[in-house]
Amino acid sequence: MKAIRIDATGGPEVLQTVDCATPVPGAGEVLVKAAAIGAGKPDVLFRTGVYRWLPPLPAIPGAEMMGHVAAVGPGVEGLATGQPVLVYALKGGCYAEYNAVPVDAVTPLPASIDPDFAVTIPNYQVAHALLTEAARGARTRWIYINGAAGGIGSAVIDLCRIRGLAVIAGASSAEKCAFALARGATHALDYSRESVVERVLELTAGQGVDLSLDHLIGPKFTDTLGMLAPFGLVVSFNMLAGWPEQDLFRAMRAHLPRSPAVRCFTMHSYDSDPATRQRLMQETIELFSRQAVRPAIFRRMGLADARAAHELLDARAVLGKLVLHP
Repeated sequence: MKAIRIDATGGPEVLQTVDCATPVPGAGEVLVKAAAIGAGKPDVLFRTGVYRWLPPLPAIPGAEMMGHVAAVGPGVEGLATGQPVLVYALKGGCYAEYNAVPVDAVTPLPASIDPDFAVTIPNYQVAHALLTEAARGARTRWIYINGAAGGIGSAVIDLCRIRGLAVIAGASSAEKCAFALARGATHALDYSRESVVERVLELTAGQGVDLSLDHLIGPKFTDTLGMLAPFGLVVSFNMLAGWPEQDLFRAMRAHLPRSPAVRCFTMHSYDSDPATRQRLMQETIELFSRQAVRPAIFRRMGLADARAAHELLDARAVLGKLVLHP
């Protein structure tokens, strides 16, 4: 089979197309033949060696695959050959024509879901978890999300649209702001040109946002505490811009009259709670089954074009989701 492999971490040039043996599913494993493969920021973290759960090299990137069951290993029940499934492999392996994965990484899908849409389901699952599990107890009248034109950001906007929540989209260009507004954001601001705190307070009539979903953090992160409403919450689901310069707790105490809160979040929180992870997945799939969501597919590319796909990701040129076809 054809696969994309990295032998060392680095730039897009480390992605190489290789011929390798089609895997044979072992006990408790399912062999899936790919129909569509998702490409996103987690794959970039994998490729560059930043990903905390990076397996030993050489390794095949890719966490998202929609395909059909090609074979099952000993002990696997309830899955039939040819059945459409979603593979969500947090340790990679999906940039390939076939992938043998543990059965708990495989979720059956209704045949009605488009394969390209299916590989966005993990983005929507994360967005769903951010808005419900991670934000538990937060009053969500106003929401701010940065990186709003990406796979998770666009999914958050879509879910806020469904739930009737006002969302302020933060993005790094006028084009991305226009994209977020077209997706259903209430407002959009260009944080490469505008003061996020000032604009958020202006747009909320001084009230601030109840929930801020932040995957950037960065040196000036503590400044953003000033845009929270009373009892507002920041959920950090990545920190692509680096660490804050200022002491976080000291900054939180400076905003004590608003009782701010900060939570770090990862889907790996459910590694020891598979029942909750599966519930979130099924609730997300149900939205796709009734066509309640509108996934944004940026471009469809061949698996052999994975290097070019990562160049687009590195250039931050992707609006929505990149999909690779084997």
